[in-house]
Amino acid sequence: MKRVIFLSLLISLILFGCSGKSGDEDKGITKVTFWHVMGGPSGEVLNEIADSFNILHPEIKIVLISVGTYEALSTKLMSSISNPPVMSQVYESWTSEFYNAGILAPMEDFMEDSYEENLRQDVYKIFIEDNTFGGKLVTMPFNKSVPAYFYNEDMFIKSGLKEFPKTWDDFTADMKLLTVDLNKDGEAEQHGTAFNINVWMFECRLLQYGGELADSALLPKFNSKAGVKAIDIDNQVVARDKSGYTTTGYQHQDDFLSQKIASIYGSCVSLSFIMDAKPPFNLAMAKVPRGETDAVLISGTNVAIFNKATKKQQAAAFKFVEFFTSTDMQALWSGRTGYLPVRKSSMNSSLLQAQFEKYKGLKEVYEQLNYAYMEPQDKEWYIGRKLLGNALEYAVKGDKDPKAALDEAAEEFKKELKKNGKI
Repeated sequence: MKRVIFLSLLISLILFGCSGKSGDEDKGITKVTFWHVMGGPSGEVLNEIADSFNILHPEIKIVLISVGTYEALSTKLMSSISNPPVMSQVYESWTSEFYNAGILAPMEDFMEDSYEENLRQDVYKIFIEDNTFGGKLVTMPFNKSVPAYFYNEDMFIKSGLKEFPKTWDDFTADMKLLTVDLNKDGEAEQHGTAFNINVWMFECRLLQYGGELADSALLPKFNSKAGVKAIDIDNQVVARDKSGYTTTGYQHQDDFLSQKIASIYGSCVSLSFIMDAKPPFNLAMAKVPRGETDAVLISGTNVAIFNKATKKQQAAAFKFVEFFTSTDMQALWSGRTGYLPVRKSSMNSSLLQAQFEKYKGLKEVYEQLNYAYMEPQDKEWYIGRKLLGNALEYAVKGDKDPKAALDEAAEEFKKELKKNGKI
């Protein structure tokens, strides 16, 4: 707790005029460039954490370089392999390609045995698995999230519902109950839900009903009975019950704030954006409903260190990673941004405990990490995910039979795998 207070004071000094080192004073300091795409509040917090680290470690200077978007970051990294930054945000598929090419310095190489043992005990198991390549901890988790439902508690209570549905069967029933023709003109003005068609929720349901995205050889397995069931839930809501509708962009979020719909799903990070809009109702959160079992997938990037940097830069970069992923900093990062804390110990911090008290259901959303999974790490999965997304668009909008759409996506993905010499 004392350390949190101390770091908070450091951040306050920075924000209220504590001057940094001049160019002349930088002489002899180990500079570590860090490419990232964090903007808005998340970017501000990252800057504060980096500034605090720089004050605590005057022999090191973390230089944050915002690249803008993930697409821009991917392009910039791929074109800068001969001269990369010291460290960068990376997706798993990028890591797979970079690590196989031998251009990353594995995080595990910088860890003392006692630190690594503590890390593996305290960091959620899914994050260890997600950052392990070829049996080695290569990267470290950065901005990670899980899906969450946000709901208008006032609407739920008015409809006689005391809590958010625990299962998908209950979900479809409750969404019908929340769909109301307010002016009796034969058209519903209030709906239970609305959503963008995306792969993330499909993946959660697929796993919940015993399905898999792909096997160990990356051959697609999403075109199964579990995959059809995952799509059918959306089809029931949109086509049969008409208790929800599909949107693009942030329309579903706007309609939620306008009280046209009672619930939406999104990332746990969406909480800050929704609250910034000052919703005129009591907001609550809930974990993803259950199928035959509980399962969600994590999302977000990790951080990697490139071996083109000097040994001194690599060691300094790891020191920052160690600082960023510490219990106190993860509590601060999560509490201020909505991203998940990567350490279990951070969940007990006073900052996150206060967040859990403030936002109903937030703790349960975070605790989904106890049964979380990850997508395939292979670089080819980027293509597979895109093909799967196209199939969902066709299937949910009624343009194709769900099984046929999934089968077609699976066959197209196999062609890509064959073209890349994977099968």
